[in-house]
Amino acid sequence: MAQEIPNQTGRGYAYALAAFGGWGFIALYFKVIEHVPIMEIIAHRVVWMAIMLLGATLVMGRMSVLRRYLFDPKIAPLMFITAILISTNWLCFTYAVLNDRVMDTSLGYFINPLFNVVLGMLFLKEQLRPFQRLSILIATVGVGYMIIQHGSLPWIALYLPLSFGLYGLLRKRIPVDALSGLTMEVIMLAPFGLAYMVWLHSQGAFHFVQAPTTEQVIIAACGIVTLTPLMCFGASVKRISYTSVGIMQYITPSTSFLLSIFVFGEAFTQAKLITFACIWTSVILFAAESILYERRKLRRLELQPEG
Repeated sequence: MAQEIPNQTGRGYAYALAAFGGWGFIALYFKVIEHVPIMEIIAHRVVWMAIMLLGATLVMGRMSVLRRYLFDPKIAPLMFITAILISTNWLCFTYAVLNDRVMDTSLGYFINPLFNVVLGMLFLKEQLRPFQRLSILIATVGVGYMIIQHGSLPWIALYLPLSFGLYGLLRKRIPVDALSGLTMEVIMLAPFGLAYMVWLHSQGAFHFVQAPTTEQVIIAACGIVTLTPLMCFGASVKRISYTSVGIMQYITPSTSFLLSIFVFGEAFTQAKLITFACIWTSVILFAAESILYERRKLRRLELQPEG
């Protein structure tokens, strides 16, 4: 288990709270610009992030490193796949927010850690512990119940963890540092975003140029809104244990869930209640088992004789 850096623990928890709280409240930002067409929002998100990350890379003197990765025939194609995965994840989330389905995003991000365990089993040959199997079984029952009640797949709640889980799995196996990797992804996506903006402008449908200055600033801020939680997350994992970060990640779907009911007024039906009850039970079991497992592992390491 990763050790917490002395005298940095409090700051690490503050960074983690900022990261997961930021991701939880990000739906409020997209509600403010919900009148902007969804594909234009995604284009802005990619282009402004590319500008910011390229600037950061230039200031940090890492352009040569970035160029080496971009022209590596083994790394670049894989990074293009991760770029597609993360951009479609953003698209799915934005669609959900703009169509009053924030509760579905909450369900998806509650499922995400469990989905990561399944991916580890399938692709990394990791063994599931008994309580992990039970957690996944309970979550599957909850999702299955929703499918039976609604007669259709809760595709938003399933695609969000699927896309992000596969994204994390690939990024784990690609030998690229976090800053260079994210910069590569948005650089690869930016030409599509710029081309779409040019096409919108040629059709007289580019909302950004028609909007007042204040609104243009708000739209351009999507780059900052996206990057700030990512930077806080990166700072947190360097200061506190990954187990602590793993537990705090549930701040995001919990915040989204509360927003969906008390701010956006989405209906919390009986079917959703039963599904969420299964997911919450699964998550609590999964989190408790993970904490106990890591503590037992740490205790065994401490008891091992030196040398």
